[in-house]
Amino acid sequence: MTRLSFAVACLLALGSLSGARAQMPDTLALSVQEAVSRAQSDNYQVQTAAAEMDAARAGARRTLATFLPQVAVSQRATATTDPLNAFGLSLKQQSITEANFAPARLNDPDRADNFATQVTVQQPVFNPGGFFERRAATRQAQAAGLGTQRTAEVVRFRVRTQYYGLVLARERVAVVATALEAARSNQSRAEDLFDQGMLTEADVLAARVRVLELEADQTEMRAAVDDATGQLRYLLGIDDPTPLTPTDSLPRPLGAPAEIDVQAVNDQRSDMRALRLQRDAAAQRLQAARAAFLPAINAEGRYEWNDTVPLGTQGQNWTVGVALRWTIFGGLEQVGGVQQAQANRRVAELALRDRAVQNEVEIEAALRALRTSRERIAQTAAVVEQARASFRLRSDRFEQGLEGTTELLNAETQRANSELAALQARYTHAVNRFRLELLTEQALP
Repeated sequence: MTRLSFAVACLLALGSLSGARAQMPDTLALSVQEAVSRAQSDNYQVQTAAAEMDAARAGARRTLATFLPQVAVSQRATATTDPLNAFGLSLKQQSITEANFAPARLNDPDRADNFATQVTVQQPVFNPGGFFERRAATRQAQAAGLGTQRTAEVVRFRVRTQYYGLVLARERVAVVATALEAARSNQSRAEDLFDQGMLTEADVLAARVRVLELEADQTEMRAAVDDATGQLRYLLGIDDPTPLTPTDSLPRPLGAPAEIDVQAVNDQRSDMRALRLQRDAAAQRLQAARAAFLPAINAEGRYEWNDTVPLGTQGQNWTVGVALRWTIFGGLEQVGGVQQAQANRRVAELALRDRAVQNEVEIEAALRALRTSRERIAQTAAVVEQARASFRLRSDRFEQGLEGTTELLNAETQRANSELAALQARYTHAVNRFRLELLTEQALP
């Protein structure tokens, strides 16, 4: 290879490397509050809930037709040789002359053309079913708004849980990396002692096996970091493979509150308020179903222009009227509608009661879990301290030839496992705290 071709190859290689670096996404560093804030706007579930709320509000707006007039404009073109219609069109156009009464023309008229421009106004006067449907739709829209609020709380819980799940996964990788470094050091020392005739080959093999085990654990935990990152990206609404770096560490443990007023939670929590509104909406729909037995009264006004040319105003007329419609028997449709509305109201009432009882059970369980996890943190911290002291002691004795390889490896394994258990305890405590805050929609002090 000539010097020129070698230089060209190097330039191409450098160009490909720089292009690869340019395509690599930048790392996004986030605090937990920044992650929650981003999810409140970009999370797909939050956006879906907001769209459902908009749809419910639009549905409530449609029910205004129960009270507001409807205005329509129409243009209709007609051509006919029908004797009766031809004479009637001439009347509407106000173009009747004596010649129109000639028997021959009456019996066999020429083609009559007409363009009718009409403005119609319809005004509901008495529509009790629509009134109750309006109230039901309004309450349903309010419930959808509270449902959006509850969805945001659930997403906040999931984001915080997943955020610290990523923190936990990265911390576990660090613990295993430390353990792997110690295991490799132990393997090196074991091989040196084996060369000096102070250890058997079985001891060296045991040290090598421990290194291989930790290398496998490291691979698995790095994959767990990637999985946690992908889940967090999804919750944040990030479509591209942006690497995420959490800037917060696992939160400090908190004490559980002495007691929680479950009745206040049932009264104030957003989803409970939404369920009460849905129950009220079902009651209003029941009233609407019963109102189907009552008559409905509507008024209508119409102004019309008729001419032989489009949009002409030669002939003008108007009509006003009031119509009463009373369905005496609708083939059991009204009866079935009332029965269905009664069942739906009962379903809504039972759903509210069931959620209230479920809240009490879940809050009590969350309180117990929070207390237990706090105790678990203290227990694992003590175990970590003792495991580290034990490993230091056995490591020193191993250097002096007073301790076997098995005891050293067991001490190192116990130290690593205790540190992983301590991390898991802190994470579990944080999740229990977030769950209790979700159940109460109140931040713990």
